[in-house]
Amino acid sequence: AASLSEQGFGGFALVLSGEPEDVAAINEQVIETLNGVEGLANVTSNLGGLGEGAQTIIRIDGKPAVRYTGELETENTLGVTARAKEAVMSIPNIPPSITISEGFETELQTQGFANLFVAMGIAIAIVVIILIITFGSLVHWLDIILSIVVAPVGAAVLLTLTNRVLGISAMIGLLMLIGIVVTNAVVLIDRVQANQRERRMNARDALMEAGERRLRPILMTALATICALFPLAIGLSKGAIIAAELGTVVIGGLFSSTLLTLLVVPVAYIMLAPLHDRIARLFGGKPRIEAKPVGQTGTD
Repeated sequence: AASLSEQGFGGFALVLSGEPEDVAAINEQVIETLNGVEGLANVTSNLGGLGEGAQTIIRIDGKPAVRYTGELETENTLGVTARAKEAVMSIPNIPPSITISEGFETELQTQGFANLFVAMGIAIAIVVIILIITFGSLVHWLDIILSIVVAPVGAAVLLTLTNRVLGISAMIGLLMLIGIVVTNAVVLIDRVQANQRERRMNARDALMEAGERRLRPILMTALATICALFPLAIGLSKGAIIAAELGTVVIGGLFSSTLLTLLVVPVAYIMLAPLHDRIARLFGGKPRIEAKPVGQTGTD
């Protein structure tokens, strides 16, 4: 696992492999180059830094290799690694036998990103299936999924404002948002459908009534969650920066999703209502009732 430096960020590692004489010939030049990369400091290698330190030999796939390690001055591990690889590859007259690979920690982080993207896709698929079964509609799950789509907007804005990056913990925060932000849209759409089904309202009046009734609980729930995560997002200690990314993403995503849910979801519901009715007729179901304005019930 990556160690924490004094700034609270993880350790950096880069591996060069190739012919022993080629690797040794550019060792000091690579160290100087890496120490000049923004976000890196105190870079050394297992061959010793600029003639210092004990020399050890490591092999990767049977080939001699040199492992360069240093301290990160930022939490953007993947960004620093990309810049470091580019800087090393731009060294003049670098031997053709040299190959560059990420350190073990960075490889784990890259794999973690890929796994989290898969997990997010599975989570969204599960949410969609549950919504289709719950609301009995092949269309209106799109209304609720829109609240997930707009969540990354607020997360990205808040990460930018706080000068934080999209790391593993931030990705976990996005995964959490999938389950958190849909609740507001579910509460709203459930009330809308209840109004149409039980009070025989048309779609517009049902949305207006649902907005009035559900606005307060939606805002209270979002505000309570944001306040609970605020201390986490601040990052009160140096080592808390990783957890701070998670809190930042959830707060930003919940904020934008809550505001846009009250605007985007009702518009989408109105636009998709005709499509829902056509599909209902196609499968022998009953279309949505477009009957009486708000203030009237189904009985005279």
